[in-house]
Amino acid sequence: MLKTGELPILFTLLLAGTASLFASQEPVSPESLFSRGNAAYQKGDFAAAEGQYRRVLDSGFENGPLYFNLGNACFKQKRLGAAIFYWEKAQRLLPSDREIRENLELANLLIVDRIEIPEDPFPFRLLKRIRDLLTIRQESRLVPGMFLASNILFFLYIVLEDSRRALRALTGFFIAGALTALLAGSLAWKIYERDFLRAGIVLEQKVDVLSGPSEENIAVFTIHEGTRVRVHATAGGWHQISLPNGWNGWLPQSAVGIL
Repeated sequence: MLKTGELPILFTLLLAGTASLFASQEPVSPESLFSRGNAAYQKGDFAAAEGQYRRVLDSGFENGPLYFNLGNACFKQKRLGAAIFYWEKAQRLLPSDREIRENLELANLLIVDRIEIPEDPFPFRLLKRIRDLLTIRQESRLVPGMFLASNILFFLYIVLEDSRRALRALTGFFIAGALTALLAGSLAWKIYERDFLRAGIVLEQKVDVLSGPSEENIAVFTIHEGTRVRVHATAGGWHQISLPNGWNGWLPQSAVGIL
C-alpha cells in the first residue's frame, strides 16, 4: 500500500509519462523530416537520410527535390537501381532540371545491361526535349487558358471596327489556337504514356527473367539493376516485362519499381 506522502510524487510521474507519450506521438511535418534527411546526408549517414526521406513519402508528400535527394542517398549506398528509379521520378516532376539529367546520364553508363538503341533523328530529339519542358500538371493548366485566350481573340476580331486591331486579334487567335493544339496533343501523349505505356526500373542487383509468372518456370535471361523495362501486365505478384531489343518475360513485382 502506498503512503499518503507518496501520492503527489506518483501523480507527477504519471503526468510526465503521459506528456512524453503524447509528445512522442505528435506528427512531424514533411518539411521537418526533409530537413532531418538533409542533415543526415550532410553528415554522411546516407541510410538515415534515406529513412527520413521515405518517411516524407509515407506521409503522402512528394516533389522533385525529395525524389532527387532520395536518389542521391541510394546512389551513395551503391544501390544503382533505386537511385535511377528515384531520379527518373524526379525528372518527371522537374523535366528541365539539368542536375537530374546529368545524374541519370552518369548512372546509365554504370548499368551492366546497356542495350544499344538506335538514336532518334535530331528533329525528333529536339521535339522530345521541347515536349519535356513542361509537366502534365503544368500543361493541364495551360491548355484551358490558351483555349480561352484564343476564343477571346476571335471574339475581338469579330467586334473590333478598327481593321488593323482586328487583324492583330485574328493573328493572335491563330497563334493561340496553334499553341492550344500543340499543348493538347503533348498532354494527351503524356497521359497515354503514363497510364498505358508503363515503364519500370529493375531494383535488384541481379534477377532472372522467367518464361511465366511463377517460380516453376525456366529462366530465359538475366538482367541487372537500373535496367529500364516496359511493363505490359501484372498477375499474381509478377510483372510481364520487355526490353527494347524485344526480349520479354516475367519478374517478381518486388524486383521492379514502376515509374
